[in-house]
Amino acid sequence: MRKTWLCSKYPQVILAPMDGYTDPPFRRFIKQVAPRAVVFSEFLPSTQIARKPSLAEKLFRIYHDEEPVVIQLYGKDPEDFRIASVLAEEQGASGVDINMGCPAKKVVAHRHGSALMREIDLACEIVAKVKTSVRVPVSVKTRLGWEDERNLIPFVKRLVDSGLDAITIHGRTYQQKFDGNARWEPIYDLKAAVRIPVFGNGDITGHQQALEKLGTLDGVMIGRGAIDDPWLLARVCDVFMGWEPKESIPFSQKAEAWKSFARMMLEYAGVNQERQACQKFRKYLVRLHRELGLAAELRSLAVKVENYAQVVEALELFASQSEKPHAHEVLV
Repeated sequence: MRKTWLCSKYPQVILAPMDGYTDPPFRRFIKQVAPRAVVFSEFLPSTQIARKPSLAEKLFRIYHDEEPVVIQLYGKDPEDFRIASVLAEEQGASGVDINMGCPAKKVVAHRHGSALMREIDLACEIVAKVKTSVRVPVSVKTRLGWEDERNLIPFVKRLVDSGLDAITIHGRTYQQKFDGNARWEPIYDLKAAVRIPVFGNGDITGHQQALEKLGTLDGVMIGRGAIDDPWLLARVCDVFMGWEPKESIPFSQKAEAWKSFARMMLEYAGVNQERQACQKFRKYLVRLHRELGLAAELRSLAVKVENYAQVVEALELFASQSEKPHAHEVLV
């Protein structure tokens, strides 16, 4: 069997595909702090790419230091998926993932994402078409079901019969969106029923919690928790390998990695796009401000950065203030 990203001695730790976040700079950042993690791209439009293949070079851009990268596609047309998957593999993708779980209303309205859970024949046709067109593993990310998990195992078994290599299950239904708590028991039941790797996803915010949720699964996928704390993936990798995780890293050290991330954003944005890239970085500064519990005045600095020098200034100020007692109090 050809070695792929699915071949691992230890349970996998995967960065979830997240629209607006898992572009190449963020993926490279994650690999910088958690080199053993596997990263997924944002969900990308198979139809748009199939109709305009020149988009592939930009949308499927993969840097050497982020490999292996799994490209996630969404859509509903099997031929579009085939074309886009071939282009993704040509650009260096280590796998192709098919989005069957996005619950966004505008996505589902077009029979994309979670809607494919209700169109099993079409979902199977998409998997089969992609599987016969690429050499890399073909996976799916989906949910427990539309309203409940009663059809989860039959649905996934059909996908496996169509050639599916692996699957990730988010522990909520389409109807739940992101409300309530993710349920992992049906994911364990699925693992017992199929022969392919099964990964669990939903509500992982700590490394010990990830270890407890792993159970019989082949790994976990982490989304929102990785945005708030990219080092979470490194700690989960450690505990999955039986190592003691490094829990306390001063923000002054983390700030250097955040600066590197900002530089990667500038590189990816291209010439004369410094302002736009730094404006995009603001959302990370705002999250850091909240996580560090800093004074309210510092938030205004975070939402105004327009160049790299200002990003560095903000991160260094965050670092200095985070080391002071009562960092949340108003500065005088």
